[in-house]
Amino acid sequence: MGRLYNEEEQQPLLHKTDAVPEDVDRPLSICSKLCYGLGGVPFIMTAGVIISYMSFFLLEVAMIRPAYVSVVMLGGRLVEAMVNPVIGTIVNRLDSRFGKMKPWIACSLPFVMLTFLLNWIVPDISEALKFTFYLSMYCAYLISLTFYNLPHMSLTMFLTTDQKDRDSATVYRLFCAVFGSVVGNIIVSEFLASVDAGDTGDPCIDYNHSVPINSTVIAESPLEWAFLASSGIIIGTVLVCGIIVLVGTTEKKDIYIGKSGGDGNIWKNMKSVISFRSFYIALPVGLGPMLILQLMFSNMTLYLLYSLHIDSFYYGVIILQGSDVLYMPVWQKILSKIGKKKSLALGSVMLIPIMVLLFFLPENNVVIAFIFCHLVGAGLSCLHLLPWSLLPDVIDDYVVETEVGNDALFYSFFQCFSRITQGVGLGLATLVLGFAGYETGACQQPESVNLTMRIIVSIVPTCIILVTLIFLWIYPINESRRSENQVTLAKRRELHRSSSAMVLRKRTTQDLEI
Repeated sequence: MGRLYNEEEQQPLLHKTDAVPEDVDRPLSICSKLCYGLGGVPFIMTAGVIISYMSFFLLEVAMIRPAYVSVVMLGGRLVEAMVNPVIGTIVNRLDSRFGKMKPWIACSLPFVMLTFLLNWIVPDISEALKFTFYLSMYCAYLISLTFYNLPHMSLTMFLTTDQKDRDSATVYRLFCAVFGSVVGNIIVSEFLASVDAGDTGDPCIDYNHSVPINSTVIAESPLEWAFLASSGIIIGTVLVCGIIVLVGTTEKKDIYIGKSGGDGNIWKNMKSVISFRSFYIALPVGLGPMLILQLMFSNMTLYLLYSLHIDSFYYGVIILQGSDVLYMPVWQKILSKIGKKKSLALGSVMLIPIMVLLFFLPENNVVIAFIFCHLVGAGLSCLHLLPWSLLPDVIDDYVVETEVGNDALFYSFFQCFSRITQGVGLGLATLVLGFAGYETGACQQPESVNLTMRIIVSIVPTCIILVTLIFLWIYPINESRRSENQVTLAKRRELHRSSSAMVLRKRTTQDLEI
């Protein structure tokens, strides 16, 4: 199924050419892995700031009611989810002399920068028009980001055929990405801290109606100015990292044993991907941790501010994400020792008691709050790292079974379902805040908001972990199966090299005779 043959020799062909580049199997250098990893910074640095501060910005700076904020966050994610398979199909079918993935990365980068910046502007219009503006800008940002991130993630499969190198490259990507998210949040928090340091009266009045002394009036409030200034620094960093991945990596062709993009039938290829057993079991295994990450990072600001009454909440966000980065090499070491399934199970089980205790943390205790931010980040590091490392294994399993390479479709569908899950989770969380009595712009929130935030960051993630563990138990790809797939693919590549060499020798002989 899905195998192409040369009419004369009846030998399996690999993609479009007869020969496999000799450097395909060479180990990836640390420099290449680092350059590839830095390419993940534009995605997670901007997305991390959006996740951590977008709800806060819309509620407290743009002064939009929670119901509108819920629609913006949910609507953007649903639009992104719908376009993901379409973008995946388009990316999967393109093949140019500049590469299969890199042209998309280069073309989408400017749009990511522009749309990200526009999300932090507060236009002087009515609340309804503000809602329309932010929904449009958020959707445009997410679509642009998908055109960047999907090819970048799929690039893993075009850097090398070695599974260890792919796993290592994935770790570099996630480490650099989460580190970039921490840096992005530090940049934003420092600007917010400068606003806080200049506060001399009622924080609500100063934050929403005054302008910093000696500042150029490009924003109507100190908070808006802080978000705009920090976003300008962030998009400069994004540009540098985007250039690094384009220049510092080599996209290699013909490394799949199978026909790229299947037989050209889009719907048939989509159905083949969705119905593949390893993939549809891997979906909840990966989506559960992603939903937990979304809930924790997007709601930690409000949890620290209104449940624990920590004024320096932005430092708690930095500690959370900093420990996420700090423990990532530790989890990678554990992964290499005991395997992916056992590592994810271990990290999930360890995280459960920490999540439960978040519900009972005392108010106005900065030390305890920041200690638990550190502990939560350490556990989330496992959830951050492992789900994405499952996908290359699923793709290899698919190639072994079908001899077809639909890598971009796998990543796009994984992204699609993750965005739907995250959007629904984030949208419902914001909507529940409205039902709990959250008042936009108020310095004090009712006790019901305190209880709601504790449930969102504690009870809900715990339940998600328990469901994820059930699907992890039935996930079919263990370390033994991974090794068998690698051996099978290695044999196919070697067979193809031998067949290609024979074809080339025969053609050379025929050319000489002529």
